[in-house]
Amino acid sequence: MQTAFIKKYAGFSALLLTTAFILYSCVASDVGSARRNEKLHMNIKEQRDIISSDRLKSQAVLSLDQRADAERNGTRGAIAPVATTLVSLAADGIKKIIANDQKKYLATYQFGLTDLYFYDQLSNDGPFDPVGMQFSGFKLIRTFKNDAGVEDTALIADFALDTLRSFEIINNSMFRLRVKDFQLRYAKARVPKSDKKKLNMDFEITFLTSYVNSQGMIFDSVVLGKFYLLLRDAPLDRNDVKYQSYYANLKDSLLSGKSFIVPRSFGYHREPDDQTRPGYSQGAYSILVKVKESSKDHFINKLVVENANLMIDASSNQLKSLPLIKKL
Repeated sequence: MQTAFIKKYAGFSALLLTTAFILYSCVASDVGSARRNEKLHMNIKEQRDIISSDRLKSQAVLSLDQRADAERNGTRGAIAPVATTLVSLAADGIKKIIANDQKKYLATYQFGLTDLYFYDQLSNDGPFDPVGMQFSGFKLIRTFKNDAGVEDTALIADFALDTLRSFEIINNSMFRLRVKDFQLRYAKARVPKSDKKKLNMDFEITFLTSYVNSQGMIFDSVVLGKFYLLLRDAPLDRNDVKYQSYYANLKDSLLSGKSFIVPRSFGYHREPDDQTRPGYSQGAYSILVKVKESSKDHFINKLVVENANLMIDASSNQLKSLPLIKKL
């Protein structure tokens, strides 16, 4: 009977201890749950002549016979500049996206801009004429009201057009993005106080357009391309020794993914001689950015839920049925 009492008392003590751990872990960190009076801002950046023709070297397009002659005459080096500017870009295409398995420690939000023009002038040459391209990037800003009732900045993410690969824009009608600046100060997702104040973030950036071609076919809400920036263990504590270096290393990094430049819609325009002639538009487009945040809470998941039977074998079923466990 004494042995039974000891087992019962030990099980009850373990239950109280585990519950105390859970309550402590559920206390939110001061850098998490920053969502009061949230405001999301997205600004487009435009610059005339972002792809300047006088900065591009000429490109010789050689036939097979010309390439063979160059090989035979030992002048292969003459076509080397063309080859080096068109080197294929290989990258790991498999990325691990944040899963929706921890709703309590997950936050999502979106930015969007519509009715934008990709070019600063009309064109007579075709739907993918890059002349006058003015898109140079965009900036995301998320703000909230802090505990003092003052508007505070939680996130600044600045993305820029990758101009190091201008030939890819000219030759393939495709562009890429780089991180110009990134500042993360507070999370919208809940961050447990027991955690090391780190955050996982996924950015999914989508470019869309609607246009009509010269045959009168209408294309509505066409996805031109997607970009991804996937951050893991991003520091939230500005006193962390790794805080400055983490975000400094992000600057000028290339995002995963690519997009076609915006096709110009077919239409008509008025010439200086008052004649109406067919041509192509300035390329209307939209940008949609989805952001997903996730803080990690391995202590609660592994210690209580997955291994509860190892801690309190006789009381594991009771633990899992507690309302507190169900909410986590």
